[in-house]
Amino acid sequence: MFKRKLITTSLVLAFAPAALANTITGTITNEAGNPVVGAQISVEGSRKSVYTDKAGRYTLTNVAPRDVHLHVSSDQYLHGDKDLGAIEGDKVVNFTLTSSSVENILVTATAMQSSILESVTPVSVLGAEELRKNQAPTFGETLKSTPGVHSTYYGPVSSSPVIRGNDGPRVKIVQNGLDISDVSRIGPDHNVAANTSSATQVEILRGPATLQYGSGAIGGVVNVVDKRIPKTVPQQLEGEAEARYSTADNGQFAKVDITGGKGVVAYHVDGFTRDTQDIDIPGFASVAPDDDEPYGTLENSAMDTTGVTGGLSYVQDEGYIGFAVERLDNTYGVPGHSHHHDEEEEHAAHEEDTHDHEDDHDHENEHEEQLEEGTKIDVEMTRYQIAGELYSPVAFLNSIKFAAAHTDYTHAEIEEGDIGTRFNNDSTNLRVTANHIKANGWHGIVGIQASTSDYEAVGAEAFSPPTETDTYALYVVEQKSFGAVTAELGGRVERTKYTVADTQIDLHTGEHEEHEEHEEHEEHEGEAEELPLQFAFDDYQFTSTSLSAGANWEYQQGQSVALTVSRNERAPSQQELFSGGAHLASQTYELGLVFALDEDNEVASGLREVTEEVSTNIDLTFRKYTGNWGYTASFFYNQADDYIYQTDTGLTSLDEHEEHDEHAEDEAHDEHEEEGLPVFAFNQSDADLYGMEAEVYYDLDTQWRVDVFADMIRAKLDNQDLPRIPPLRVGTKISYTGTRLSGEIGATYNDAQDNTAPYESVTDSYTLLNANIQYEMMAKGVSWVLFANADNLTDEEARVHTSFLKDKAPLPGRNVTVGVRALF
Repeated sequence: MFKRKLITTSLVLAFAPAALANTITGTITNEAGNPVVGAQISVEGSRKSVYTDKAGRYTLTNVAPRDVHLHVSSDQYLHGDKDLGAIEGDKVVNFTLTSSSVENILVTATAMQSSILESVTPVSVLGAEELRKNQAPTFGETLKSTPGVHSTYYGPVSSSPVIRGNDGPRVKIVQNGLDISDVSRIGPDHNVAANTSSATQVEILRGPATLQYGSGAIGGVVNVVDKRIPKTVPQQLEGEAEARYSTADNGQFAKVDITGGKGVVAYHVDGFTRDTQDIDIPGFASVAPDDDEPYGTLENSAMDTTGVTGGLSYVQDEGYIGFAVERLDNTYGVPGHSHHHDEEEEHAAHEEDTHDHEDDHDHENEHEEQLEEGTKIDVEMTRYQIAGELYSPVAFLNSIKFAAAHTDYTHAEIEEGDIGTRFNNDSTNLRVTANHIKANGWHGIVGIQASTSDYEAVGAEAFSPPTETDTYALYVVEQKSFGAVTAELGGRVERTKYTVADTQIDLHTGEHEEHEEHEEHEEHEGEAEELPLQFAFDDYQFTSTSLSAGANWEYQQGQSVALTVSRNERAPSQQELFSGGAHLASQTYELGLVFALDEDNEVASGLREVTEEVSTNIDLTFRKYTGNWGYTASFFYNQADDYIYQTDTGLTSLDEHEEHDEHAEDEAHDEHEEEGLPVFAFNQSDADLYGMEAEVYYDLDTQWRVDVFADMIRAKLDNQDLPRIPPLRVGTKISYTGTRLSGEIGATYNDAQDNTAPYESVTDSYTLLNANIQYEMMAKGVSWVLFANADNLTDEEARVHTSFLKDKAPLPGRNVTVGVRALF
């Protein structure tokens, strides 16, 4: 009985929170001794947070006596922190902050939630104001002005970020730390479901040292941060509303987001709608246009999107827990895949249209017609998310964070009004992270992550078989300060299992050249007798182990250098493994790693062995954020064994296996030439990727600033260049910030890309000139912002080398966007 009581008492003492009895006071000043007003002082591992008053004073009451670590943050100053350890009695702790020449934002995606100056990993943060300036209909285009980040650009309707030449499964896209769980990692025509219109910031972590999100994130991680699950209860209602109009696509956009609460309950609601028509372009869409291709318009590039999100949180001093639901409906065209009528039908239709609608250019009717023609994608997504944090749950933990999401995603690819293919992806993600107190000076996180997804594509474009993916991971990140040096160690073990349905491959190939009619006829006669190959898959399982080590040395206040070395193992994605069919949206026939071509360039009956991709990486970053000038420069080198890449084989799929009579031979030949798709196969080879991204700014005075940025990357296999690698890019802008009026004008030069893979065409250079201006005024407690943005002022034709459709879908022409925004 005594032993039972002793054990019970010990457990209660171990898991009970410490007595709250101490008070910490102090003053926050800058280098000149002036008070810093509105600085936030928080206690790590708790919800305790206060702000300085007009005299720079603060008071923290009822602070737990164990392992106290204070953080001080202010947008215009470098981050300050002090480790007090175990305290007894009241304390006076003062801080002197160093002015920062850039907005110093806390990065929530880093393990220790460091500021951009302290982070060991190269990182960029787009705050809410910068996001509103760069807001584009697609995710990749919104982020592409960031050094080191490009866009896949699948027309104005779909794009994903390309980080250091990596895209798809090598770039992890998360929303508040959880996978977005759409199918944008599978095909470039699939839009990213993450919404930035209501985001408070977007964090871009470059390089592979991002172990808490996945071993596959060799390119980097993009984290969209919003308030869908509030962590605190706001003192008053806050939010914003916006409406804008763009000329190049007759685009109409409106949004609203509101966060409020009372007592211990907080809520959030946001929604947006976007409606665009086919976008204007300079010249023809195709490099080699057909006779009936329209001039100055990118056909089938209209979109109609709505999204609504609502969240509710219960907040206490001990932590919070919340729940959110998101609904997204998105219908958009697929550029480069429009169906033209024959010349006589087209001419007749044109004459009829001219007769019926002469002098009538009603854009709404045009928009309805655009959504009916060509191929379009109709997306429906519902996402349920729960998240919470418990502060000081046990004596040795500062906090425990948990988050889970379930996503029901489906989209239908519609041709001529009929559903051709339906993609479904039901997925569940779970993440639990524990932040422990310091042990011998080291503090950090230990986490577990689990996810499962059930992917299925049914229809004519089902180019990969139904696949169930299960992933489990354990990760740890530890950090310790040695004076001005902060060291960081990390590791992750991840288990990935693919359960794949049986499939068949029916690929008959020819060269990228015209054949004589009699030879082609004989080829078709022979192929008609061949049968599709059937494949039955065992479960594919991979265990990936990744390690990283890095350090950040602040050798002078406001200036630092960071070095990271890592070794990452990445399991192939389901698309890289099992693709085997016509992907009509990208106008390719995709062939996965498990399939091999025989000596006749046909699919072999056996399956290839596949190994994990292993990369060894070095990243060196220099930063300066003080004084009237500053810079960030990162240099990287990645050596990858068994690098997975997709390249043009030089072959064309032949999908007609019918006998043709002699009189129909010419017609059949023309049809074949139109329907044959280039065969793109996934392969593995050793590769080297290296490059840099840098930006420098100089303040001419308190209102004028000049910025210059540049990025470049080289990516090579043993004997050839990798495909779709971004070219050298250099940009500059000059900006003005006044009391009410602000604006900027800038130019970005993209060099020609002639370091190409076999069968890949060269892309010409181009320069884009952009400008924006905004005027802010206050009225009845609401901040009103009137703004205008101008893109591609010179109306230059620009083709994106990273795009599968670069020869069919150039960037938009001259575009002016005007709008109004209200912040309250």
